[in-house]
Amino acid sequence: MAKNKDSFVPYEQVSPGFEAVYTGETSSTSVRESQMISILYSDEGGNLISQWSTIPWFFPDEKGEWKENEWDDMVRHLHEMQSKLGPLTDSIRLLRAHIASLIPCDSGLPVTVDEILFAIARGELEQSSFKNGCLCTGISGQMKTSQPGQAESMKTIYAVLNGYIAGEPREKALKTHPEAAGFINRSYEWLGSFSDLSKVQRKMLDRILLTMDYFAKSSIHSAGTQSSLEEAEMQDIEALGKDLFSYEFSQESGVSASDTPSGRGPCLDAEISELAGLPKIHPEWDHTAYQEALDALKDEQKRELYKTCCAIASGIHTLSDCHHSTFRYIEGWIHGIGTGRLGIPTRKAKAEKQRLGHMLFGYALGLDRWLMGAPLQFLLLDLGHIDLGFDPRNNIIRVYSCLGEERTPIKEWLAACLWYTLVYNQQGGLIGSFTSSHTDLIKQCEDKGVTVHEWIDSVLGNDS
Repeated sequence: MAKNKDSFVPYEQVSPGFEAVYTGETSSTSVRESQMISILYSDEGGNLISQWSTIPWFFPDEKGEWKENEWDDMVRHLHEMQSKLGPLTDSIRLLRAHIASLIPCDSGLPVTVDEILFAIARGELEQSSFKNGCLCTGISGQMKTSQPGQAESMKTIYAVLNGYIAGEPREKALKTHPEAAGFINRSYEWLGSFSDLSKVQRKMLDRILLTMDYFAKSSIHSAGTQSSLEEAEMQDIEALGKDLFSYEFSQESGVSASDTPSGRGPCLDAEISELAGLPKIHPEWDHTAYQEALDALKDEQKRELYKTCCAIASGIHTLSDCHHSTFRYIEGWIHGIGTGRLGIPTRKAKAEKQRLGHMLFGYALGLDRWLMGAPLQFLLLDLGHIDLGFDPRNNIIRVYSCLGEERTPIKEWLAACLWYTLVYNQQGGLIGSFTSSHTDLIKQCEDKGVTVHEWIDSVLGNDS
């Protein structure tokens, strides 16, 4: 008989640094395979098990093996802390897994961090917790969104753009969607009359609508309610995703996947490129190809157009409508089509990155000093004499207030795991990030004598 879906594998069968749950399915043959971010394997009874690392962005190889020799001393120390705790309850295991699923670039910060802080103090998550990332989430069952109304807002943008293309006047759009008046006025002002748009601009709008169609239908995922979707709806959404990015690969012709578009998205990109006399449009995550093509363009107007086209083709880090700048990206695309420039003059550049950097630094500093046992009052007194260029006080107080005075080994381990996730997560973390490293902020604070790694330096003997 198959084990219950999402029930934890016995703790003694899981090594520190990993978590595993039953899938609810069985296999008559032995299984061990990589599933990109996790592995699927079978136990002696044929029960299928999904296992993943609780260290952010540590994935198995193509054979379903973990390269544990790649862990650094910090990670090994976290695992040593876990090993000393003895068997963990399912509540603690669930909380640790939830910490691992947190992605700092998720639109839910800071509420997703605060929820974890309260949960660490309480020793368990709420029955329905916030969806806080896009990796190995939802094993606790139903999750809630930190962005109420997002699906409806996506549908509104989709409807407004379709209405604009159909010749709907601004006044009608405002009457139908008064809640989006600012967005409507800006979009109509940037785009002007649809009849005056060039073929390239119209194709670019079509390209945006492909992405908006996907988001309008799939934003419900942000609420963590995928299980409520019918199978046919899920298949439709998956087909839309492939339509946005898919390329064909032909072994007979030897044509590479990057050269033969099959989805409507890449096909539209190819049409736009030809009409506008641009190099092949590369999503921005194909950084080398994108930068080489951009550098080859000497005409400033074409460079700006190319930037906009590639930004649209990239989606939002593919299809991540949970990103904190989702709606800013969408507005930027529209501005780029209408004005020829992706950047919007009335919006402060990198404001979101700065907000997140300051927030993460405050949380990380609070966790670091709490783990050191530093009194809150003297920490704040000392910071009052240092001009960091921002005030981390609010998030430091959140950390200390939520965690409280009581200290236990489990509580300290969980706090250390949260610290590591916020600081070293490669997707939006304070340090070592793929997309938004806050190197300048870290150096700026270190130059003032304030770091977020005093605790780990002290336990590893790096502070001498």
